[in-house]
Formats: sequence, structure tokens, C-alpha cells
Amino acid sequence: MRGLSEKVSRRDFLKLATASVIGLAIGLGGGYAWGRESSTKTATPQTPSKTTTSSTTSTSLAQRKIRALWIYVGPIGDYGWTKAHDDGRKYVQNKFGKWLVTRYLEKVPEDQAYSVIKDQLETTRYDAVFATSWGYMNAVKRLAEEYPQVFFYHCSGPWEYFKDEKNVTTYFAEFYQLYFLNGIAGGAVTETCKVGYVPAFLTPEVIRHINAFAMGSVYGAKLMGKCGNGEKLEIYVTKPLNAWFAPSAARNAAKMLVDNYDVDVIAYTEDSTSILETAESYWDEGKKVYSFSHYSNMYEYFLKKGKKLRSHLTGQVANWGPIYEYLLARLYANDAFKEDIWARLGDFTPIRWKRPISESKAGQPEGAVYLAPLNTKVIPSKAIIKIKELYEDMRELLFEPFTGPIWGYRIDSEGRPQESPKLKVPPGVRLGRNDLWYINWFYEKITSLVK
Repeated sequence: MRGLSEKVSRRDFLKLATASVIGLAIGLGGGYAWGRESSTKTATPQTPSKTTTSSTTSTSLAQRKIRALWIYVGPIGDYGWTKAHDDGRKYVQNKFGKWLVTRYLEKVPEDQAYSVIKDQLETTRYDAVFATSWGYMNAVKRLAEEYPQVFFYHCSGPWEYFKDEKNVTTYFAEFYQLYFLNGIAGGAVTETCKVGYVPAFLTPEVIRHINAFAMGSVYGAKLMGKCGNGEKLEIYVTKPLNAWFAPSAARNAAKMLVDNYDVDVIAYTEDSTSILETAESYWDEGKKVYSFSHYSNMYEYFLKKGKKLRSHLTGQVANWGPIYEYLLARLYANDAFKEDIWARLGDFTPIRWKRPISESKAGQPEGAVYLAPLNTKVIPSKAIIKIKELYEDMRELLFEPFTGPIWGYRIDSEGRPQESPKLKVPPGVRLGRNDLWYINWFYEKITSLVK
């Protein structure tokens, strides 16, 4: 994360904040207040009030109120990306209810974000705006220049795009490490030696996740000595859905992979339970098809409905709560500054360093990103042990999926190959943030289904 070399680290700050500045502020009048959630779907106009600018006394902190607005691209009931963000919003609303007021707007199209947010800023005083989609970048950039008194937080966009906007922080909960581990599970259980991926878009975020899943799948097949030690594993990627929330289209893409290509493990980037439900439906027909949780623990969702899944292997889960807690604590303490947060395994955890396999929390909630429960009835014990081992190594950055040699081919925005496979990562070289943030190529073993 950038910007912390001159300042207190985020982990140290949270400890200090809890013990001192924030603890003092929310302690006035009775400690932490689990206040009533303020979360109407449409922000209602309020009379603007003067914001206290000094945090040097308990009186000024006690009077200070922070108003924060979340903008969602999908519905909060998607049980994916948007629900995960809204869970994070609820977390900080409850924790900081003494001084924090939150509102949210759901299903805001990316091309309408500027006018929608501007309308809210013109009618209500907000101290913070959380824009939670890649496509909100242009809107945030324009608004940050027009409203310098508001701090904007953009999720998933590159900090370089906002380098001239002092009041914009970028943040993201990163999944490529988890996708690699999901791939190991998929490669270990496939019986057809064919796995697939359904992408929403082919942004760099999604591309690195696809590649990590594909490389993990080969790793898992090789680990189990199947599919020609991974060499004969086939990996198919469908045409992008060009929508983050598209349950019907996602379902059709998953069915196409199964019916036309005999795929029996499907990963995806789409913010509903549609593909997992589709995989489960094949079991009712006598065909084993597996899939994953995405952003939320979707297995828990089905359990609450009284249904135990046979198709669920594991998955990638984001907990935005600690990130929002950190950012809003900084803002409340008048210590907000421009930074970039890229939370990976081990971040926002009390202990970052690796644990013994027997103590690994792989498959349990931990930090900002973690694995959904592991299906130990289906995933071979050898693969479970390896997943836990690499999970712990990744927490300490002792193992990184994007370590060469890796061959791949450049693609266009729809996934069409633009070249024959070339060496993308030389032997022993480990890709860093900049290379991964702008990645535009597929791993060599991926077959793009774009015509």
C-alpha cells in the first residue's frame, strides 16, 4: 500500500485509534454505540451543517458527525459484490454509530454515476463518497475536482488515474491468490479434465483472476496426477457478459460450457448465485458439476434456505468491513490522506505471518479476503493440505501465483487472441502490482470461446 512509509501503518493506526483518538471520541457518552442503522435506499435532503475541523479536544470530536454515501452498481440482494460492500457499510454503521451516518444508492448505472452522485452532493452534506465499481472512475475524477471538501473513495480503480486528485483514495480487496487456490480444488476434482470461466468483463482485475484460476487448475491436476499431469487439462473462457449482474446470461453461459464442452468445474465473475445454482441443478440430473462462492459465502446463503449444496467447492470472499473501518477512522480523526489499499491474504488480520498447516484458517473468515468453506468431502485430502500450505505461504508472500516462467497471449477487450503465445513472465520473475494491475493477456492453456 502506498503512502504509509511516512505515516503510521494502517494496522498500527487501527490499534492506536481504538485505544486513543477513536476510543475517546466514541467513548464520550457511554462507549461504543450500536446505533440504529441509517440506510435508506435514496438519500434524503438534509440541512447542511458546519463540519468541525479540529480534533484536538474531546469536545470537538464529540460534536463531529461524518456522513458517508455508498454508490452500488448492483442490487444489495445479489449476494455477491454489492451485498458484500453493503455488509461492510452496515459493519461500520454499527461500530461507529455514535458519529457516523450512512446512506446508499443501489443499481446506479456506471454511465449515470456522475449525475446521480452530483445530485446527492447538491442536496445533502456528505464528508465521504464510496464509489464501488470500476466504471465509476470518470465520475469520481470529475466530482473530486468539483467538490474538494468531500473525500472520495474509489473501489477497484488504479491510483494512477487519480494521481492529481488529493481527495481521492483507491482501495480494493484482491482475489487472484484465492482464485489460484480455487483452481487447485477444481483441477483436483475434475473428472472430464475440462474447466471453465464466465467473466463479467475483461478488465485487468478479471483477467488476472482468470489466469490465476487457470494456472491453479493445472497445478491441482498435476498434484493429483490426472489429466496428463495437467498437460491435457482444457480451460475454456466464455465471451464476457458485459454486465456485473446478469443472472440469466450467466446461467446460459454456464450451461453452454457444460452442455457443449463437457466442463465440470466453473469459476466466474458475476454478482449473483446463478452459476452456483446452475451447477447444483446438474446434480439433480445425475451429472457432477462444481462451482464456487464469489464475494460472499454463498454456501451459507443456501444453508439459510434449508439447502445443502453438493456443487460448492470453496470460493473467494471479501470482508470490506475492516477496510471501511480503517478509512472512516482516519477521516473522523482528521487524518485522512491520499493512499492506495490493495488488500490481499494476511491484510487486516491480527497476525500476518504463516501458521502451521494444522492451524491454518483457510476456509474460515480472516481479514479482508479469505476462502469460503472447503468441501472436504469432495476435495482430496492431498489437495486440501496443499491449499492450506499455499494459503499460509501467500499470507507471508512466500508464494505468488504469477511467478515465471509463464507463457501467454495478448487479448482484446472481448477475449480474442491478438498474438501467438509468448513468454510473459521470465523464469524466477515475480509479477508485482503494476504488471498485475494492467494485465492484458491470457495464460497459454486458456481457450477463448469468442468468435
